[in-house]
Amino acid sequence: MKRIIYFSLFALFIVSCKTKEDNGKNVENDHSTAESSHIHLNPTQIAKAGIQVESIAKHKIRDHISVTGTIEVPPQSKATIYAPMNAFVYNASLLPGDYVKKGQTIATLQHPDFTKLQYRYIEAVNNRNVLKADYERKKMLLENDIASKKSFELSKSSYDSSQSLVESLVSQLKMVGLNSSNVLKNGIQQYIYIKAPISGYVTESNLNIGKLLGENDEMMEIIDTEHMHAELNVFSTDINKVKKGMDFTFTPTGVDKVYEGYVKLVSKAVNTQTKTVNVHGHFEDVEGILKASTFINAKILVNAKDVYAIPDAAIVDIEGEQFVFSVIESGEYEPVKITTGNTDKGYVALSTIDKNNFKLNIVTNGAHYLKGKLLEESGEMEGHAH
Repeated sequence: MKRIIYFSLFALFIVSCKTKEDNGKNVENDHSTAESSHIHLNPTQIAKAGIQVESIAKHKIRDHISVTGTIEVPPQSKATIYAPMNAFVYNASLLPGDYVKKGQTIATLQHPDFTKLQYRYIEAVNNRNVLKADYERKKMLLENDIASKKSFELSKSSYDSSQSLVESLVSQLKMVGLNSSNVLKNGIQQYIYIKAPISGYVTESNLNIGKLLGENDEMMEIIDTEHMHAELNVFSTDINKVKKGMDFTFTPTGVDKVYEGYVKLVSKAVNTQTKTVNVHGHFEDVEGILKASTFINAKILVNAKDVYAIPDAAIVDIEGEQFVFSVIESGEYEPVKITTGNTDKGYVALSTIDKNNFKLNIVTNGAHYLKGKLLEESGEMEGHAH
């Protein structure tokens, strides 16, 4: 009986010890890497990391209205070029993305109709000259009472009709890119040289050598990107918050960059289908990356307020949560958990901070170096490279 009692007590002791050990592990695991570590740096490491420190202070941070829109160009900065007549493409070398200057030849065309038009023009000019001479002769005879008024009027009518025909053919020649004076001086030209009406980038080209173009077929589109702007769609319920001159930021589809601009015009009309108002915004694309008709997500910045805010570079993400590093003393730093609000001109509003302590000196440059040291010292460097 005694042996049974001793064995039971021994088993209970083992179970009790294991439970305490397991509970200790759970408690240890409940503390995240960030909440239980300090980082110590020597002067060499501080210099290498480029550590800079600032006190948390208040900044003007604006609220924002989230909107969508597109990048557009004004009508005078976009040119669509059509075939003036039925034509074969004799030469074409431009590709989408190529830059062209105003007046540059973008395509060379040829077709029998071109020569027919020029022949009709030359013939009409010659006929006009004959009728003009007859008109002037009969005018002189009428003034000397030698010719009848009816004969003079018939001559004048024929001359006026011939002049109208010449002027019509001059206009047609101009529309297809031919100079009427050159046709009279140099004779019939075999080719027509299509010129760029504006400077800009080729966005579409429907040309290849030998292709038969029908009259008014689209050949090419050119866009001058120098005056690109944003067309934003703001819901009518928010439009009263938007004023001319306000800043906005946007991210274009497919571009990993945030652009800044300002509101230039606010439309007075509401789109009855979308219930939105058009807002015209200006921005600069120094690198020339953006393209017309690109979809954008934008934020119009409104209602500035003085709130505690920190530089965006001061914030690091650890295990899905946001932290800054406070300065305990020279060379010693500690992660402090935060939550954030709106972003404005590189500063991020602080919504909450651990222990509600906004009177801290924090690392504003070198925070990601400290994050790396923290993860390295905790043995969690692998998988935390971001």
